[in-house]
Amino acid sequence: MTEMSAPDVSTPIVVRSVPVDVVRPLRHRVLRPGWPEESVHSDHDDADDTVHLAAFAGDDVIGVVTMFPQPLADDPRAAERFRWMAVDETWRGSGAGQALMRHAASLAGESGFQLMWAHGRDTALGFYVKLGFRVVGEGYLDAVTRLRHHVVVIETAALIET
Repeated sequence: MTEMSAPDVSTPIVVRSVPVDVVRPLRHRVLRPGWPEESVHSDHDDADDTVHLAAFAGDDVIGVVTMFPQPLADDPRAAERFRWMAVDETWRGSGAGQALMRHAASLAGESGFQLMWAHGRDTALGFYVKLGFRVVGEGYLDAVTRLRHHVVVIETAALIET
C-alpha cells in the first residue's frame, strides 16, 4: 500500500485520461481496502467508450474516476454514468475531486452527453451536493459493499467551468 504525505498546496493538480491500470490501485486502496484486488475490476473497464481519468500531483495519482455512456432511468437525455470516484485520503479537500468531476463533465459535454450520474456513497453526498448534484430517490443498501448509496445527477453543462 502506498502512503502519501500531506498535500503540498503548491503542487498543481493535473487531470488526464489514462489506461485502466492507472486507476485500479487507488480504487482498491480507497474504495475496497481489505477486499481482493479483483473486486475493483468492472465489466465497463475495457469498453471502447469508457474513459478513465486520474488526477495527478506531480507523479502521484491522487484521484480517479471512470465514466461510460449509460441512460438514466426515466430520462430521455443522453447520459454519462461515472463510477469508482475516489480521492486519496490525504488529498481530500484539496480540489482534486472537483477537478476530476469538472474534467469529466467537459469530456462528457464534448461528446454530447447532457447528464452525468452515479450511485454515490452516502458518505460522499456532501461532496456531490456542493458541486450541484441532485440526490434522487430513497437510496439503497449496496449488496456488495453493504454501504448506503443514492443516485446523484447533474446536467453536464452545470458542472463545466466557465
